[in-house]
Amino acid sequence: MGLSTLHKGKPMDFTGIASITYSAADMAEAKRLFTDWGLTKVSATRTRLAFETATGNRIEVRPDDTPGLPPRLEGGSSFREVVFGVATAARRDAIAADLARDREVTRDADGTVHSIDDLGIHIGIRVWKPRKPATRPATVWNRPEGRARVDREATACRDGARPSKVGHIVFAVTDVKRAEAFYRDRLGFWLSDRYVGGAGVFLRWAKRSEHHNLFFMKSRTGKTDLHHVAFEVGDVHEVFGGGMAFARQGWSTEIGPGRHPISSAYFWYFRNPLGGAIEYFCDPDYVTERWKPRNFRVNRFSEWHLPAGIPLKADGHVRPSLAAVKAIEAADAASARPAVPA
Repeated sequence: MGLSTLHKGKPMDFTGIASITYSAADMAEAKRLFTDWGLTKVSATRTRLAFETATGNRIEVRPDDTPGLPPRLEGGSSFREVVFGVATAARRDAIAADLARDREVTRDADGTVHSIDDLGIHIGIRVWKPRKPATRPATVWNRPEGRARVDREATACRDGARPSKVGHIVFAVTDVKRAEAFYRDRLGFWLSDRYVGGAGVFLRWAKRSEHHNLFFMKSRTGKTDLHHVAFEVGDVHEVFGGGMAFARQGWSTEIGPGRHPISSAYFWYFRNPLGGAIEYFCDPDYVTERWKPRNFRVNRFSEWHLPAGIPLKADGHVRPSLAAVKAIEAADAASARPAVPA
């Protein structure tokens, strides 16, 4: 008897992803990665890196040889564990008791519960509440039927993104149906949509949440591994501006920018040296208990996308304005004139 039966009719919702742990052979590179990505540094020592989003989702990195780390997944990425937040200790303890029926469960001094799901992914449960991010000015759009932004420029993101939250995590697994059964029956996740035949499943951690917070896709390698972690930003300006700034730091695009037809979100994925990818996204669908799950038969990854990012100028220089060009040409001409004898 799983939790969905034991707690039928009672709230099942999670509060989000409290933390994700990676390991790294090169801690300096990992520090640069998440700094450039726009996360806030909480700790940076030789043995531990910790970064946070605006709402408090934590990304932790430990050296590869740290004792006691959960093992890598069989696909080989440096992902080690994802910890989900719940609102109360009673909820955490109920999950722990249910999981202990058929698998090992351990508990930290702070109460965090650790176990393993049916696909071999290490998971944790912690009492955790996201912070409320600082209010940012809403994006104001000019449309044909109405000009809301008058006598001022549109917002822009030139210095890099500032991720608000970890919106979802995605794994490639050998058995999508088994993954769906575990997270729905044992942890109470909600079904949003599916690809038929066990090709993929979109789940959310609360009845009212973004379209998906957890996605499982059929592994092409026959091994379970992390696929990507997605960070929500404010708007499409920040997806593009943040992506451009991140690319200028030398990080490589995986795919994008583009737009997903399933969830409607704009995206830009970058390669993660710790394994899988990291994604900026914005404007996801928000669904409730009234949402009707759909079954898709064809790949609907992208409505449109750029396959390799936005090309950067080869010389790295910003093109000057026409006035600046004329001034430079005039200065060059003056310096080329023969000197007038004294």
